[in-house]
Amino acid sequence: MAKHVKFDGNKIGTGTEYSLIDSGKNIKKTVEYYMRMEKSANETDDNYLSIVEHTPKLVEIVDDFVCDLLELNTQQAKRVKAMEFSFSDEYDFFKDCIDKFLGLEIPSLDSEDIDEPEETESPKLPAAD
Repeated sequence: MAKHVKFDGNKIGTGTEYSLIDSGKNIKKTVEYYMRMEKSANETDDNYLSIVEHTPKLVEIVDDFVCDLLELNTQQAKRVKAMEFSFSDEYDFFKDCIDKFLGLEIPSLDSEDIDEPEETESPKLPAAD
């Protein structure tokens, strides 16, 4: 059974409803952009400034992915690359493709989805008699 990823083109000004399947072509493109993202992320240190400096590269990779996978025409791609639209909408589409086509999870941009460390109960001493 085919896996589908839907995307509302109104979010990027095309007015088209997209429904992509897990075709070999779409999987190859998804792998290509996932690898670009991973390589770019590996160039950063684990400090706050390095991560912030990395963000424009991530935006560019996701913009390129959206334009390529949706096969946008020159005018449509120009608007996406001019960053006129919500990055979180584009990132969610990218994330859905990674999840459904490759079976991999990447972090969400929603702060609500960030895992907080679980509080552990301190061991209780046995009650004194």
